Amino acid sequence: MLRFKVALGIQGCAARIAGYTFAVFLCSPFLTDDALAVSFGMVADNSSNMVRMFDTETGDVVASLKNAGGRINGDCALSKDESVGFSSSAGRHISVFQFSESASGKVIDFSSIDISNAGVDMSLSPDGRLLVSTGAGNTHEPLSIIDTNTRVELAASALFLDHTSAEFCDDGTLLVTTTYGNSFAQPFDNAMYDANVAPGGKLQLGGNRLSSGAQPNNGSCAPGSKSGVLLDRNAGLTSFTLPGLHKVDYVKLHGRSAISAVFNESGTRLYVRTSDAVEAFDFNPNTGMMRSDWVQYVPFSSEYFGIDQIAIDMDSGKLYVDGGQSLLILDPDSGDQTGLIHTGDATGVCFAQRGQKTPVVKLASNAP
Repeated sequence: MLRFKVALGIQGCAARIAGYTFAVFLCSPFLTDDALAVSFGMVADNSSNMVRMFDTETGDVVASLKNAGGRINGDCALSKDESVGFSSSAGRHISVFQFSESASGKVIDFSSIDISNAGVDMSLSPDGRLLVSTGAGNTHEPLSIIDTNTRVELAASALFLDHTSAEFCDDGTLLVTTTYGNSFAQPFDNAMYDANVAPGGKLQLGGNRLSSGAQPNNGSCAPGSKSGVLLDRNAGLTSFTLPGLHKVDYVKLHGRSAISAVFNESGTRLYVRTSDAVEAFDFNPNTGMMRSDWVQYVPFSSEYFGIDQIAIDMDSGKLYVDGGQSLLILDPDSGDQTGLIHTGDATGVCFAQRGQKTPVVKLASNAP
């Protein structure tokens, strides 16, 4: 593990350790002492190996954090209190940015956690204590279970020959997708499974399976953990109910591939990023039924296993989506673009997940 602290300056910030200089981040010229005290989001820039921090109120990039390096600057995750940020880069490690000691906006603690897979898709457990990382669909790479407090890998568990994505539900259920399952024989498994994670990191399958027939790319669980969606690389969107992974509905989306999805905080709205568009649905988080609303075409985006290329800021309700060479801000009701953030080749985007403010059961009656 590599760990050091960096003092913020105005430009070209760097840290020295063991005689070497590490460019940790380049501070934005408008970074102020209380920049890190405001609500912010994070987005990975695949072209520069940076993770950008941006103010959710102004859209300004307040800092650019240097990742530990790898083949893909991919996913990110942010703790509920915004004190810790995580990023992946397909380099067999997870970068960690500690902001809790930076109330004045002057110091960020950086560390890197070694893991047993490439490290692309990530998901934080509901209590924030565990972080699960996948190996980008590479075969014979186990899921990595990381303790976010001690910053070490607790366990490496190979449920299948490959793991394309992993996503926690808010009740702790872990949804895992795989192409091959337990055999390279065709037809391939192409399925989602449910699993449980013990506090010590031990993984156990829940015994349920769901498949759309196509190669899965990602999954998302609705607030309340009663339903969710499976996204595949044939642009298929399959909804299901929990527990049991029971198929409910299916929609063929616009675009080549279904990349990632996000729910609003009540679970009554679903937004999906495909390779070519963003699509909105009215969604019933209790039954899994969905009804198409609007489609907004956006710049092409490559498919990455599990990377969340669309996200909602739960405080403002704004919708953020990878727009190729920028991060687009969309109106969640109409799909109209209301702004953009210059982030470079945007991939994963994340916010602190605050939890639902309105009980799902009271709002679901208005959903399909």
